[in-house]
Amino acid sequence: MSVHQLPDGRWQVQHSKGKDPGRPTATKKYFGRGPAAEQAAVAFNASLGLGVRSLQRSPTLTELSNEYIGAKRHTLARSTYEGLLYRLPNTILPIVGHLPAHEITATVLDRYISTRIATVKMTTIHAELTVIRAILRWSVKRRLITSHPADNFTFPRRDDAILQPPTKAEFDAILACASPHTQRAMLISYHIGLRVGRIELLSLTWDAVDFADRTLMVISADKGGLPVRMVPLNATILALLVQWYAEDKEAGIRHLIHYRGKPILKLQHGWNAAKRRAGITRRIRPYDLRHRCATDMLEAGADAQAVSQILGHKNIAMTMRYQHVSSALKKKAVDSLG
Repeated sequence: MSVHQLPDGRWQVQHSKGKDPGRPTATKKYFGRGPAAEQAAVAFNASLGLGVRSLQRSPTLTELSNEYIGAKRHTLARSTYEGLLYRLPNTILPIVGHLPAHEITATVLDRYISTRIATVKMTTIHAELTVIRAILRWSVKRRLITSHPADNFTFPRRDDAILQPPTKAEFDAILACASPHTQRAMLISYHIGLRVGRIELLSLTWDAVDFADRTLMVISADKGGLPVRMVPLNATILALLVQWYAEDKEAGIRHLIHYRGKPILKLQHGWNAAKRRAGITRRIRPYDLRHRCATDMLEAGADAQAVSQILGHKNIAMTMRYQHVSSALKKKAVDSLG
């Protein structure tokens, strides 16, 4: 005895048998999609004398994403899950989260791309659209919705680029212009090869440093490699850690990377500010410090398997990808020919 909007966007009136004179055994009538169909359903409901209109609407993307996050909490890789927790409320849902699932059409996604392209690269947009599609497809499987109109949407082409890691001159220039916590992050990431994120670098505490054995215990990001790895410390970073530990111990500070005693969640702001002050305009990410670390070790003749274990890679093939940034290794190879 009410007007409903089905998960696929169609409007429907439910009633008891005998209420519709032209269809005495029917209990439902469908009216298509859109405002005109909604008005027709309301009018039909009133013509049958069924009383006050009652609506049930298709769930919004925000509602579906909450269900998705709850269901995927223990099955997604930790880094992927935390990425969703950041990306959904800060980027995706403010733009399309209010829309019912059946209204997320190809046209809506085209507008989404136009909105985001002014500030981010197409590869980032591609990743965001992948999240939207994953939520909608999962919702269909869970029968939270019957279908979604953007299932066959053609994604834009990614604009991935092979980024050269910072040169020594660029590294030194950025380091000289960086704030103290950014300097620490840069030096630790380069000398130890850590992933510059909340799980590996930014979560480090002084408990992880063994000054006697000259090692650092790293809780690895969930990328399929070793969950915990012990990384040896070279003389340069060991001396810096000794100095920083003395400073932090006196102030009662627990985290290696901190701002005024408090741990930080992202390095990007400090990194961008240092790059800007150094006058460097080309794209270099904090993550590229890890690439520089791997490349320099390989160029110096370090054993590839040892480098792989230091970086926490799943297999040595992942480590060898870093050689694509180095022309020195290629030159050394051809110079070895008779």
